[in-house]
Amino acid sequence: MDTNSPLNIFITGGASGVAREATRQAVARGHKVTVLTEGLDGATKVRQDGALPAFSDVTRAGEMKSLFTMSKIDVVIHLLPQAGNSFPTKDSYEAQERVMVQSAVALVEAAKEAGVKFIVYASYAFVYGDAHGDWLTEDQVGHQERALRPVLAAEHQVMNSGLNACVLRAGFIYGGGTSAIHTLGESLKRGRSPYVGDSHSLHNWIYESDLAQAAVLAAEKQPTGEIINVVDDEPASASAFASYLATGQGMSALAASTTPMFVLKLSTSDIQRAVLDSSVRLKNDKAKQILGWQPRYPNYRAGLEQTMLQWRASEPVQT
Repeated sequence: MDTNSPLNIFITGGASGVAREATRQAVARGHKVTVLTEGLDGATKVRQDGALPAFSDVTRAGEMKSLFTMSKIDVVIHLLPQAGNSFPTKDSYEAQERVMVQSAVALVEAAKEAGVKFIVYASYAFVYGDAHGDWLTEDQVGHQERALRPVLAAEHQVMNSGLNACVLRAGFIYGGGTSAIHTLGESLKRGRSPYVGDSHSLHNWIYESDLAQAAVLAAEKQPTGEIINVVDDEPASASAFASYLATGQGMSALAASTTPMFVLKLSTSDIQRAVLDSSVRLKNDKAKQILGWQPRYPNYRAGLEQTMLQWRASEPVQT
């Protein structure tokens, strides 16, 4: 299906960089957008982006049903789980499970009762587990490692719900509006290092506006039953990513490796270590073919250059 008609779109994820990008892009394409957010600051940002704010607990199906019904929602873009999909990630296993599984269960129930026509569920590229650096497509089955079970369980809830839906498996998100990357940049300036896993482990990345574009295109084209990788064209190690960010801010690339490994491991979660110690390269041909999508930032270097440009543009002018 490919609709050119304006849609009533509901976006979760509030003030996150990718949710705000998706909101702005959907509004620019003529859709009416309602955004699940928190607090006055969140509501203000939603209105600035041209959408209507909504407030609810995403794990409460009854509340979500009321919002969907009141706003006559056609499509839900579920971006809230992406709050933990950045580098470095430090969410606990329990926090990940609640956001992913419980929100998916409630979302499906509410969408069924409210007559929602389509769900775009944003999942994770790391669901494939450790492929030892091999290239994979969507046909490969995700691993049942402990850290990945909530991801697969949430996808299963959506894809086996009987609703029209698709899953977008996103690489690590970064960009000027992604708070984790800003925190990483500030940490590197202070000589603090993230846990980067094996320097030979390859990961998949995506700039926030590129993922947002894919989500809006999926809402319009509604590729029912499809699982689609949304990653840039060039997998890279977390070490290379952190080093490029460091040098771009005028520091030595070695600044990302000054903290002893045992100290870094003590400050990280089991999810972070499991994900960053795995290595997989994902192909994005399906996103390009089915969605007509092209990443504006095809590799992390181009995306980080844009990120740092945004940071510099937002710095106060010194007189």
